[in-house]
Amino acid sequence: MTLGPLLRFARAATVAAVAGAALLLAPTRAAEPTFFDDDPLTREVASQDASGVKRYEPTLLWDVVSNTFGRPGDPDLTKRARNVNTIDEVPDGEWFVNRAGREPITPEQIARGSNTGSGPAAGTWTVTAAKSDGITPGFTVRDANGAIWFLKFDPPGHPAMATGIEVTIAKLFWALGYHTVEYYITELDPARLEIAEKTTFTPPGARPRHMHRGDIDWLLGQADRKAPGTYRVIASKAAPGQPVGRLDFAGTREDDPNDLVPHEHHRELRGYRVFASWFNHVDAKSVNTIDVLVKRGPRSVVRHYLLDFGSTMGSAAVGPREYWEGWDYLVEPGQTVKGMPLLGFYILPWRTVDLYESPAVGRMIADNTTWDPERWKPRVPNPAFLHARADDKFWAAQKAVAISDDLLRAAVREGQFGSEPDEAFLVKALADRRDAIARRYLPAVNPIADPALDSGGRLQFRNVAVDAKVAQPPSAYKASWSRFDNATGTATPIAETMGTGTTLAAPALPQETGAYVQVEISATSAEHPSWAVPVKAHFKRVADGWTLVGFERLPDGQGPPQS
Repeated sequence: MTLGPLLRFARAATVAAVAGAALLLAPTRAAEPTFFDDDPLTREVASQDASGVKRYEPTLLWDVVSNTFGRPGDPDLTKRARNVNTIDEVPDGEWFVNRAGREPITPEQIARGSNTGSGPAAGTWTVTAAKSDGITPGFTVRDANGAIWFLKFDPPGHPAMATGIEVTIAKLFWALGYHTVEYYITELDPARLEIAEKTTFTPPGARPRHMHRGDIDWLLGQADRKAPGTYRVIASKAAPGQPVGRLDFAGTREDDPNDLVPHEHHRELRGYRVFASWFNHVDAKSVNTIDVLVKRGPRSVVRHYLLDFGSTMGSAAVGPREYWEGWDYLVEPGQTVKGMPLLGFYILPWRTVDLYESPAVGRMIADNTTWDPERWKPRVPNPAFLHARADDKFWAAQKAVAISDDLLRAAVREGQFGSEPDEAFLVKALADRRDAIARRYLPAVNPIADPALDSGGRLQFRNVAVDAKVAQPPSAYKASWSRFDNATGTATPIAETMGTGTTLAAPALPQETGAYVQVEISATSAEHPSWAVPVKAHFKRVADGWTLVGFERLPDGQGPPQS
């Protein structure tokens, strides 16, 4: 079946009560067809009310320990993503919205991103909470209009680094299709801050107490200050809706009736690994997400956001990136032993890489033209990342190549780094890493995409790897045609057609409305033998021609993730 049973169940949930009684009386149950009349689903099904969800807050310690020393989620790494629709795409919804690659994005759109206004309202900002971990300052404030904002700062000596990087990467994640909150770079004058009556503060090693003005001064002493005593801050707006905790990258939320697909089997979470490698987002973990309950008509549903991108590219938020980050996990005993100076026979790769360092950028690989995304690692293993198969990475690479150099420049410009050389470096680094992703993942599987069958009997498609100029055209394409029985799922061969271009003639096909055909499309390439593994497309005959209702790049069990 081309669509996961759990997603099918979600669509049927609204009629389950009525159907249940009929099923009890029926002597047998008819086989479920492969495709339904409304396939492919372009929007995620959220048919149940989720207003009963409880707040879930995993601790950072548990996140690190459980993922470092355990393997949460399904132990089978070869399963196809379960939340894709029948044409192998992620539907729009509360997890993801298709943007890059679906419609052209302009520089103006990516500069705006998820923003709907102009930032916190002028006037007094009332402090309702503060970060008191003694590492980085941060405040939760209520502006003059009552909106809630989270303020973060640049570390001393690194103006624009954490704030500029966070804005830039938030814009790019928005363009790729993830839900992100609103981000604005603005200026803070401490005189505008006042402390709410019930605001508490916990000094390092002490108990909570009422916050006073000296606490604000102490926290601001850990931030980079501008000349007149003001501070550059990034203001992120609270996600609209009721916060209900964080997103786990394995399993499901038991209290969310719409959460039916284990998170490690979500394609957008698997593909997140490719984007995290692109942006060196080593901090991609549960505590940097937020789930909120939002109204959708008569029901409440859970929407999932990605947050906190200050620890990306060359920034570690509290200072420049550590040398090993992006190369190794936080705990990696094998590498630790191999890299011990006393042994001296193995030099860790990150020790020999040339670096670009500056106050605004932090610390990054200087030359990203030979960077390999498959070798990249976050600080802590992520279950969804470990389940990412070649088709998930191909999907993500298609999104990445849709982000042009002009869009990268627009996103970097929003970071307001104040240094043309630094901004030029960031644009080039992002472009080089994007191109490395394309080279690694687009030719790794059969790159046929977007098949279409016209009424004149021609099959047209794209070779994404060739279009991206990361592979040479194959010597030939082959299409194996079958009549498809939607009720039984059986395919009866008709003929094979071949050609050297991306348009192939079709044989005589059934013409009755409602008929289905199956086409397996492969390519002959000495350089890329994986292209011989066919993709499978299904078309349904409608009044004015043929429409694509099914597409599968790799079925279950087709190899573990690349390594």
